[in-house]
Amino acid sequence: MKHSSTAWLTTGLFLSVLSSPVSAQHPAAGSSRALRLEVTPAGAFCREVPSATPHDQGGPGNFTPAGSIWTHTDGGLAWIGNAVSIGNFGSEVFAEYELNNEAAQLFSCYDTNPPAAIWTDNSPLGSNDHHVASAESTITKIALHTTGSGSIVLNKYTTHSSTPDWTYTFPFTTTGGGTNCAISRDGQTIVAVASNPGGTADIAVFSPSSNVPSSYTPIAIGAGNAVRGFDLSADGSTLYFSSAATPTAYVFDIATHAVVFFTSIGASFDSHAISGDGSVFAFGNFNAMTVYHKVGGAYVYAFTRPLGGATYCAQIDISDDGSTIAYGWYFYSPGLVDQVEAIDVPSQTVIMTDVITGAGGYQNLLSAVSISADGRRFAVGLWGDQNGQAAEMRLYARNQNAPLGTVNLPGSVFGIQISADGQRMVAGSKAVHANVFGNGGRIDLYGDATPFTSYCFGNGSLATPCPCGNNGLIGRGCNNSVATQGALLSARGSTTPDTVVLTSSSELPTALTLFLQGTTSNPSGLTFGDGVRCVTGTLKRIGVKIASGGTASYPGPGDLSITARSAAVGDPIPPGATRYYQAYYRDPAAAFCPPLTFNASNGTAVIW
Repeated sequence: MKHSSTAWLTTGLFLSVLSSPVSAQHPAAGSSRALRLEVTPAGAFCREVPSATPHDQGGPGNFTPAGSIWTHTDGGLAWIGNAVSIGNFGSEVFAEYELNNEAAQLFSCYDTNPPAAIWTDNSPLGSNDHHVASAESTITKIALHTTGSGSIVLNKYTTHSSTPDWTYTFPFTTTGGGTNCAISRDGQTIVAVASNPGGTADIAVFSPSSNVPSSYTPIAIGAGNAVRGFDLSADGSTLYFSSAATPTAYVFDIATHAVVFFTSIGASFDSHAISGDGSVFAFGNFNAMTVYHKVGGAYVYAFTRPLGGATYCAQIDISDDGSTIAYGWYFYSPGLVDQVEAIDVPSQTVIMTDVITGAGGYQNLLSAVSISADGRRFAVGLWGDQNGQAAEMRLYARNQNAPLGTVNLPGSVFGIQISADGQRMVAGSKAVHANVFGNGGRIDLYGDATPFTSYCFGNGSLATPCPCGNNGLIGRGCNNSVATQGALLSARGSTTPDTVVLTSSSELPTALTLFLQGTTSNPSGLTFGDGVRCVTGTLKRIGVKIASGGTASYPGPGDLSITARSAAVGDPIPPGATRYYQAYYRDPAAAFCPPLTFNASNGTAVIW
């Protein structure tokens, strides 16, 4: 479960080298910089390019129309998009910006184009080396950055506020680089790592409720060394990381606070990942992608995928169950060709390949890969080429060579992440190519074709208002008595066969929840308890659940599928038919919005 961001930079150069001729915090004339990739026997490193006359700024920057949801640009603030994440059941994008006017911002995936930030935190101003992560099934987000004085600061946020719930500062300072952070899919395990100048990788583990580490473990990696690869398993059990100067892979058990495996990996690259269950990890090298797996509780070598030519494996990500690895090769001479692949781990078979060839003088580095939980979809980011032939933002299916969709950006992608369900991908980019002097950037959200459509938002956009002026956030229902900003109904899975799961989150902690199905929809909405209902026609109660931590899902273990349950209650659903869903839930605070004591989520339409 990677939170991809820009490639490793040599000590002291980290992301601030993505550069600008004029900076809000760094206004010195002549400070303009650009990045260029250098491949050495020790690995691949991004290095500063000496000042030169600016070149043409790249390809045409046209969008592939289908799939683009929204674009948020720097708007003249000159920041660069780098650290991006997507979470809260694929409904929110969280980002922290680099270089100028540094800030953290949260957006709704359901917003129109251009989106308005849910909130903005300007406290990272003047910082660098940014990393972010979002929990999938809670509203928790984290951001790690290094201040101008070298302090390494971790902020924990929720959807509700731009003010961090808590902040933690590592007990030493740094000159830059070798830091990262991650959060488990359920939001219960937060991990941050910082490279201590004394020669250790310091691993701090937190619960979301406190800035006091539940464990703090320094791992000796050698003086002058730093962390490069970093990936937390989605279940929060296992941390994989690698060191740069003496390239070594480490597997760290979160529960025991101990390294349980390490091995020399030969060279230093950005291609490192561990599966969501911690059972498989992989790393890249010149002409090789090497896989280890767990056998009888111990990690052992599994296999290597070789590839000839002037190439190295540039980026990797692995599905939750370890069965699918998505990865990409960069042919560094002459630097125009990338090769995207996916491999089926049990059979050790390459199951898709896409060769991307650019043109011109810029390096078309494959800069980021992110895979969905089930491995069916994955996102790839590129630096792109000078002539605009290689689209920088790309969405793939596990079993198809050609991309499902692309976005041709005006500049280079530095960070990309796909939602756990594979329905959306978000990328952070620079406004111009990485090899070009300049600043500015953007965040782009792209959606895959899906049978699910969210609607009936209780944010004041419907003709029927929330009954007590209790508007929620866009994408949700009306707000409730504990101010979660409204319940969020999401759907994921396959309609054929039916594996669809409806999840209503941000309810009251233990709310009685009913999942409602209708054959038609009223786009204006109807007042319904403390909320608004748009589901109409023949109404059926598909399921009844008790929320846990404010989240309820149907079906659960032992339940009929939605289509089977619908047939059982008298509404068989033929293929191609649309049904509409909302969750309504108990909210016993009668004084909040009298006289009724229930509320409703947003709606979700499903084409079966």
